[in-house]
Amino acid sequence: MTNQTNSVKALIKELESGKRQLKAEFDRSMGALEAAIKVLSISKLDPSDFVKGGLGRKPGRPMKGEINLKMIVRKIKGKGKRGRPVGSRAQFHGNLTQTLFDLVISQKRFIHNRDIVALMMKKYPNVDRAEFAKKVSVLLASLKKQDRLVTYQEGGYRKNMYWGIREWMKSGKPVKGKEPKK
Repeated sequence: MTNQTNSVKALIKELESGKRQLKAEFDRSMGALEAAIKVLSISKLDPSDFVKGGLGRKPGRPMKGEINLKMIVRKIKGKGKRGRPVGSRAQFHGNLTQTLFDLVISQKRFIHNRDIVALMMKKYPNVDRAEFAKKVSVLLASLKKQDRLVTYQEGGYRKNMYWGIREWMKSGKPVKGKEPKK
């Protein structure tokens, strides 16, 4: 047998690489199918809900590609549903968004995010402050999007952003007596 040229060796190497990739993809697909079969066998879901077509088709095994595996997994895991996951308990025992809104109103002036977090930490002392501050920030932004709260930035810096209600603003500045504390 004669020596193989470099181009033939490169082609063989590329084919072997493709073979490994196909095998890995096949193994992943088999794993996904086995997981779907396992989930369906222990769940109480009706598999016909996940088969495309249906009307006018004869009963029996669905054709290849008609089974929606993503929908099966999503249905089992509960992904894509709004609200709290099944079995979870409300961490803050009430509507935290409304509590934040009431807190801002009760201060009767524009208030900084860190001051809001400090006041809320008195109510929820066992919560991690950094994580809670992130949650408060998101909820304040949600209140702003709902037009329930407005922001006032002193000096144009985001660090100097204060939260209040629209009635406390006049031509882009806080009304006298509603300014943030210095």
